[in-house]
Amino acid sequence: MTSNVEIAIVGAGLSGLALAHVLRSEGRDVLVLEARSRAGGRILSQEGYDLGPAWIWPHNRRMIALVSQLGLESFPQHSRGRLVFENPNGGLRRDIDFGSIGGALLITGGIAKITDILAQGLGDTLRLGHSVERVLEDDGGATVVGLRPEAAIRADRVVLALPPRLAAGLGANVPDVPTWMAGHAKLIAIYDAPFWRDDGLNGDAISHRGPLAEIHDASPANAGQGALFGFAIPGEARTTNFENQAVAHLARLFGAAAGAPRRLLIKDWSVDPATATPADRTPPTSHPNYQPIAPGRRVIFAGTETAPIEGGFLEGALEAAEMAHQQLLRMAA
Repeated sequence: MTSNVEIAIVGAGLSGLALAHVLRSEGRDVLVLEARSRAGGRILSQEGYDLGPAWIWPHNRRMIALVSQLGLESFPQHSRGRLVFENPNGGLRRDIDFGSIGGALLITGGIAKITDILAQGLGDTLRLGHSVERVLEDDGGATVVGLRPEAAIRADRVVLALPPRLAAGLGANVPDVPTWMAGHAKLIAIYDAPFWRDDGLNGDAISHRGPLAEIHDASPANAGQGALFGFAIPGEARTTNFENQAVAHLARLFGAAAGAPRRLLIKDWSVDPATATPADRTPPTSHPNYQPIAPGRRVIFAGTETAPIEGGFLEGALEAAEMAHQQLLRMAA
Protein backbone atom coordinates (compact mmCIF):
# COMPACT_ATOMS: atom_id res chain seq x y z
CA MET A 1 0.00 0.00 0.00
CA THR A 2 1.44 3.38 -1.02
CA SER A 3 0.85 6.41 1.20
CA ASN A 4 0.87 9.94 -0.16
CA VAL A 5 2.42 13.10 1.24
CA GLU A 6 3.31 16.51 -0.12
CA ILE A 7 6.94 16.56 1.09
CA ALA A 8 8.97 13.59 2.31
CA ILE A 9 12.19 14.40 4.15
CA VAL A 10 14.72 11.58 4.37
CA GLY A 11 16.98 12.08 7.37
CA ALA A 12 16.14 13.40 10.85
CA GLY A 13 19.40 15.14 11.57
CA LEU A 14 19.47 18.84 12.39
CA SER A 15 18.91 19.89 8.78
CA GLY A 16 15.91 17.62 8.20
CA LEU A 17 14.33 18.42 11.56
CA ALA A 18 14.77 22.17 11.16
CA LEU A 19 13.29 22.09 7.66
CA ALA A 20 10.33 19.99 8.79
CA HIS A 21 9.71 22.39 11.69
CA VAL A 22 9.47 25.38 9.32
CA LEU A 23 7.32 23.56 6.76
CA ARG A 24 4.86 22.37 9.39
CA SER A 25 4.58 25.93 10.73
CA GLU A 26 3.44 26.88 7.21
CA GLY A 27 0.81 24.14 7.19
CA ARG A 28 2.63 21.94 4.69
CA ASP A 29 2.01 18.18 4.61
CA VAL A 30 5.36 16.71 5.72
CA LEU A 31 6.69 13.27 6.61
CA VAL A 32 10.21 12.72 8.02
CA LEU A 33 11.83 9.31 7.59
CA GLU A 34 14.82 8.28 9.71
CA ALA A 35 16.70 4.98 9.52
CA ARG A 36 17.99 5.20 13.08
CA SER A 37 15.93 4.46 16.16
CA ARG A 38 16.58 8.04 17.29
CA ALA A 39 16.54 11.50 15.79
CA GLY A 40 19.59 13.74 15.60
CA GLY A 41 21.80 12.18 12.94
CA ARG A 42 25.40 13.01 13.78
CA ILE A 43 24.23 14.90 16.85
CA LEU A 44 24.45 12.43 19.72
CA SER A 45 24.57 13.19 23.46
CA GLN A 46 24.85 10.61 26.23
CA GLU A 47 24.61 11.55 29.90
CA GLY A 48 24.87 15.17 28.79
CA TYR A 49 28.15 14.64 26.92
CA ASP A 50 28.41 15.20 23.18
CA LEU A 51 29.72 12.32 21.10
CA GLY A 52 29.15 14.20 17.87
CA PRO A 53 29.39 17.95 17.24
CA ALA A 54 29.34 20.13 20.33
CA TRP A 55 30.47 23.68 19.66
CA ILE A 56 28.46 26.73 18.69
CA TRP A 57 30.54 29.74 17.68
CA PRO A 58 29.71 33.43 18.17
CA HIS A 59 29.21 33.94 14.42
CA ASN A 60 26.71 31.04 14.18
CA ARG A 61 23.69 33.32 14.08
CA ARG A 62 21.24 30.57 13.09
CA MET A 63 22.32 28.23 15.87
CA ILE A 64 22.32 30.99 18.48
CA ALA A 65 18.83 32.05 17.41
CA LEU A 66 17.58 28.46 17.55
CA VAL A 67 19.02 27.89 21.03
CA SER A 68 17.27 31.05 22.21
CA GLN A 69 14.00 30.08 20.51
CA LEU A 70 14.03 26.68 22.22
CA GLY A 71 14.83 28.20 25.62
CA LEU A 72 18.06 26.26 26.12
CA GLU A 73 21.05 27.32 28.19
CA SER A 74 24.63 27.52 26.98
CA PHE A 75 28.01 27.93 28.65
CA PRO A 76 31.50 28.76 27.38
CA GLN A 77 34.03 26.10 26.48
CA HIS A 78 36.73 26.05 29.15
CA SER A 79 39.94 27.40 27.67
CA ARG A 80 41.85 29.08 30.51
CA GLY A 81 45.26 27.55 31.09
CA ARG A 82 48.00 25.79 29.17
CA LEU A 83 47.85 23.35 26.28
CA VAL A 84 49.79 20.06 26.20
CA PHE A 85 51.73 19.26 23.03
CA GLU A 86 53.15 15.81 22.20
CA ASN A 87 55.59 15.26 19.34
CA PRO A 88 55.79 12.00 17.30
CA ASN A 89 58.45 10.61 19.66
CA GLY A 90 56.35 11.20 22.77
CA GLY A 91 58.14 14.34 23.90
CA LEU A 92 55.81 16.62 25.87
CA ARG A 93 55.45 20.35 26.37
CA ARG A 94 53.09 21.74 28.98
CA ASP A 95 54.11 25.38 28.79
CA ILE A 96 52.00 26.61 25.86
CA ASP A 97 49.57 29.25 27.11
CA PHE A 98 46.88 28.80 24.50
CA GLY A 99 43.23 27.73 24.45
CA SER A 100 42.42 26.41 21.00
CA ILE A 101 38.62 26.46 21.39
CA GLY A 102 38.22 29.72 23.27
CA GLY A 103 34.98 31.50 22.44
CA ALA A 104 32.95 28.40 21.64
CA LEU A 105 29.68 27.66 23.44
CA LEU A 106 28.20 24.35 24.56
CA ILE A 107 24.63 23.44 25.43
CA THR A 108 23.88 22.58 29.04
CA GLY A 109 22.86 18.91 29.07
CA GLY A 110 24.23 18.23 25.59
CA ILE A 111 23.52 19.58 22.15
CA ALA A 112 21.06 16.77 21.42
CA LYS A 113 18.56 18.75 23.49
CA ILE A 114 18.09 20.82 20.31
CA THR A 115 17.23 17.90 18.05
CA ASP A 116 15.21 16.18 20.80
CA ILE A 117 12.91 19.19 21.10
CA LEU A 118 12.56 19.56 17.34
CA ALA A 119 11.79 15.84 16.98
CA GLN A 120 9.20 15.90 19.75
CA GLY A 121 7.44 18.75 17.99
CA LEU A 122 6.95 16.62 14.88
CA GLY A 123 4.83 14.00 16.63
CA ASP A 124 3.74 11.15 14.37
CA THR A 125 5.04 12.90 11.25
CA LEU A 126 8.47 11.58 12.26
CA ARG A 127 8.99 7.89 11.56
CA LEU A 128 12.02 6.39 13.25
CA GLY A 129 13.50 3.05 12.20
CA HIS A 130 12.31 3.68 8.65
CA SER A 131 15.17 2.77 6.35
CA VAL A 132 14.95 4.11 2.80
CA GLU A 133 16.42 1.95 0.05
CA ARG A 134 15.65 3.95 -3.09
CA VAL A 135 14.16 7.23 -4.29
CA LEU A 136 12.63 7.15 -7.78
CA GLU A 137 11.74 10.38 -9.58
CA ASP A 138 9.24 10.88 -12.38
CA ASP A 139 7.37 13.80 -13.89
CA GLY A 140 4.48 13.48 -11.46
CA GLY A 141 6.40 13.10 -8.21
CA ALA A 142 8.79 10.74 -6.46
CA THR A 143 8.48 7.34 -4.83
CA VAL A 144 10.37 6.57 -1.64
CA VAL A 145 10.95 2.84 -1.37
CA GLY A 146 11.86 1.32 1.98
CA LEU A 147 12.71 -2.17 3.17
CA ARG A 148 9.11 -3.18 2.47
CA PRO A 149 8.30 -2.08 -1.11
CA GLU A 150 4.59 -2.51 -0.45
CA ALA A 151 4.83 0.38 2.05
CA ALA A 152 6.30 2.86 -0.45
CA ILE A 153 5.64 6.57 0.02
CA ARG A 154 4.57 8.79 -2.84
CA ALA A 155 5.51 12.47 -2.51
CA ASP A 156 5.30 15.61 -4.62
CA ARG A 157 8.83 16.49 -3.46
CA VAL A 158 11.54 14.59 -1.62
CA VAL A 159 14.27 16.27 0.40
CA LEU A 160 17.37 14.18 1.04
CA ALA A 161 18.72 15.67 4.27
CA LEU A 162 21.68 13.32 4.15
CA PRO A 163 25.40 13.34 3.39
CA PRO A 164 25.80 13.16 -0.41
CA ARG A 165 27.49 9.76 -0.25
CA LEU A 166 24.44 8.32 1.51
CA ALA A 167 22.15 10.06 -0.97
CA ALA A 168 24.10 8.40 -3.79
CA GLY A 169 23.26 5.04 -2.23
CA LEU A 170 19.57 5.85 -2.72
CA GLY A 171 20.05 6.38 -6.44
CA ALA A 172 20.62 10.14 -6.44
CA ASN A 173 22.97 11.56 -9.03
CA VAL A 174 25.35 13.54 -6.79
CA PRO A 175 29.07 14.33 -6.75
CA ASP A 176 31.33 12.27 -4.53
CA VAL A 177 31.67 14.58 -1.54
CA PRO A 178 33.37 13.53 1.73
CA THR A 179 31.09 13.36 4.74
CA TRP A 180 32.51 15.69 7.36
CA MET A 181 33.82 13.86 10.46
CA ALA A 182 32.41 10.52 9.26
CA GLY A 183 35.81 8.86 9.44
CA HIS A 184 36.43 9.91 13.03
CA ALA A 185 35.81 8.50 16.48
CA LYS A 186 35.29 10.43 19.70
CA LEU A 187 36.13 9.24 23.21
CA ILE A 188 34.97 10.90 26.42
CA ALA A 189 36.64 10.09 29.73
CA ILE A 190 34.59 11.11 32.79
CA TYR A 191 36.18 11.92 36.16
CA ASP A 192 35.04 13.12 39.57
CA ALA A 193 36.52 16.56 38.93
CA PRO A 194 38.50 18.49 36.28
CA PHE A 195 41.78 17.94 38.16
CA TRP A 196 43.96 19.16 35.27
CA ARG A 197 42.78 22.71 35.90
CA ASP A 198 44.49 22.61 39.30
CA ASP A 199 47.75 22.03 37.42
CA GLY A 200 47.16 25.10 35.24
CA LEU A 201 46.13 23.02 32.21
CA ASN A 202 43.04 23.83 30.16
CA GLY A 203 42.36 20.29 28.92
CA ASP A 204 43.57 20.99 25.38
CA ALA A 205 46.17 18.66 23.92
CA ILE A 206 47.59 18.08 20.46
CA SER A 207 49.35 14.78 19.89
CA HIS A 208 51.34 13.63 16.88
CA ARG A 209 51.80 10.22 18.48
CA GLY A 210 48.29 9.05 19.38
CA PRO A 211 46.09 7.13 19.58
CA LEU A 212 44.26 10.38 20.34
CA ALA A 213 45.07 13.33 18.12
CA GLU A 214 43.14 16.27 19.59
CA ILE A 215 41.81 16.54 23.13
CA HIS A 216 39.68 19.15 24.92
CA ASP A 217 37.95 19.76 28.21
CA ALA A 218 34.39 18.38 28.06
CA SER A 219 33.39 19.10 31.66
CA PRO A 220 29.79 20.14 32.34
CA ALA A 221 29.17 23.68 33.51
CA ASN A 222 28.07 22.99 37.09
CA ALA A 223 27.74 19.23 37.50
CA GLY A 224 30.68 18.64 39.81
CA GLN A 225 32.33 16.36 37.28
CA GLY A 226 35.28 16.60 34.97
CA ALA A 227 35.60 15.17 31.48
CA LEU A 228 38.11 15.08 28.66
CA PHE A 229 37.19 14.23 25.11
CA GLY A 230 39.53 13.16 22.38
CA PHE A 231 39.30 12.61 18.65
CA ALA A 232 41.11 9.41 17.74
CA ILE A 233 43.62 9.36 14.93
CA PRO A 234 41.50 8.03 12.02
CA GLY A 235 41.31 4.25 12.15
CA GLU A 236 42.73 3.91 15.67
CA ALA A 237 39.33 3.27 17.27
CA ARG A 238 38.90 0.19 15.08
CA THR A 239 42.07 -1.41 16.47
CA THR A 240 42.14 -3.88 19.34
CA ASN A 241 42.74 -2.52 22.83
CA PHE A 242 41.93 1.05 21.75
CA GLU A 243 40.20 1.93 25.03
CA ASN A 244 43.15 0.93 27.20
CA GLN A 245 45.63 2.64 24.90
CA ALA A 246 43.56 5.84 24.87
CA VAL A 247 43.32 5.92 28.67
CA ALA A 248 47.07 5.35 28.93
CA HIS A 249 47.53 8.22 26.49
CA LEU A 250 45.45 10.56 28.67
CA ALA A 251 47.58 9.60 31.67
CA ARG A 252 50.73 10.36 29.70
CA LEU A 253 49.42 13.80 28.82
CA PHE A 254 47.61 14.87 32.00
CA GLY A 255 49.09 12.73 34.77
CA ALA A 256 48.22 9.52 36.61
CA ALA A 257 44.75 10.68 37.64
CA ALA A 258 43.74 10.79 33.99
CA GLY A 259 44.42 7.05 33.78
CA ALA A 260 41.52 6.23 36.09
CA PRO A 261 38.32 7.62 34.57
CA ARG A 262 35.03 6.81 36.23
CA ARG A 263 33.75 5.64 32.86
CA LEU A 264 34.27 6.02 29.13
CA LEU A 265 31.91 6.90 26.31
CA ILE A 266 32.99 6.09 22.75
CA LYS A 267 31.41 6.65 19.36
CA ASP A 268 33.19 5.50 16.20
CA TRP A 269 31.33 7.25 13.41
CA SER A 270 33.35 5.45 10.73
CA VAL A 271 31.48 2.20 11.40
CA ASP A 272 28.02 3.78 11.60
CA PRO A 273 26.24 2.88 8.33
CA ALA A 274 23.73 5.68 8.85
CA THR A 275 26.64 8.17 8.69
CA ALA A 276 29.64 6.73 6.88
CA THR A 277 30.39 4.76 3.74
CA PRO A 278 33.61 2.77 3.18
CA ALA A 279 34.98 5.78 1.29
CA ASP A 280 34.72 7.83 4.49
CA ARG A 281 37.23 5.60 6.27
CA THR A 282 39.90 7.83 4.69
CA PRO A 283 39.02 11.33 5.94
CA PRO A 284 39.90 14.46 3.95
CA THR A 285 43.13 16.16 5.02
CA SER A 286 41.46 19.58 5.04
CA HIS A 287 37.97 20.98 5.18
CA PRO A 288 36.26 20.31 1.82
CA ASN A 289 34.89 23.13 -0.29
CA TYR A 290 31.25 22.21 0.09
CA GLN A 291 28.76 23.51 -2.47
CA PRO A 292 25.01 23.24 -3.12
CA ILE A 293 23.83 20.28 -5.19
CA ALA A 294 21.46 21.08 -8.04
CA PRO A 295 17.99 19.63 -7.45
CA GLY A 296 16.50 16.92 -9.61
CA ARG A 297 13.03 16.98 -11.05
CA ARG A 298 11.49 16.18 -7.69
CA VAL A 299 14.43 15.71 -5.31
CA ILE A 300 16.18 18.42 -3.28
CA PHE A 301 19.35 18.07 -1.21
CA ALA A 302 19.68 19.54 2.26
CA GLY A 303 22.52 17.97 4.26
CA THR A 304 25.14 20.18 5.88
CA GLU A 305 27.61 19.16 3.14
CA THR A 306 25.51 21.20 0.68
CA ALA A 307 26.00 24.48 2.57
CA PRO A 308 28.49 26.74 0.76
CA ILE A 309 29.52 28.88 3.75
CA GLU A 310 29.27 26.69 6.88
CA GLY A 311 29.28 23.30 5.19
CA GLY A 312 29.96 20.37 7.50
CA PHE A 313 29.12 22.26 10.69
CA LEU A 314 25.97 22.66 12.78
CA GLU A 315 25.45 26.12 11.33
CA GLY A 316 25.77 24.54 7.89
CA ALA A 317 22.91 22.16 8.63
CA LEU A 318 20.63 25.14 9.28
CA GLU A 319 22.04 26.97 6.26
CA ALA A 320 21.22 23.93 4.11
CA ALA A 321 17.70 23.74 5.57
CA GLU A 322 17.13 27.40 4.68
CA MET A 323 18.31 26.81 1.12
CA ALA A 324 16.07 23.75 0.73
CA HIS A 325 13.11 25.73 2.04
CA GLN A 326 13.70 28.44 -0.56
CA GLN A 327 13.93 25.83 -3.31
CA LEU A 328 10.61 24.31 -2.22
CA LEU A 329 8.98 27.75 -2.27
CA ARG A 330 10.26 28.42 -5.79
CA MET A 331 9.02 25.03 -7.01
CA ALA A 332 5.59 25.70 -5.54
CA ALA A 333 5.31 29.12 -7.17
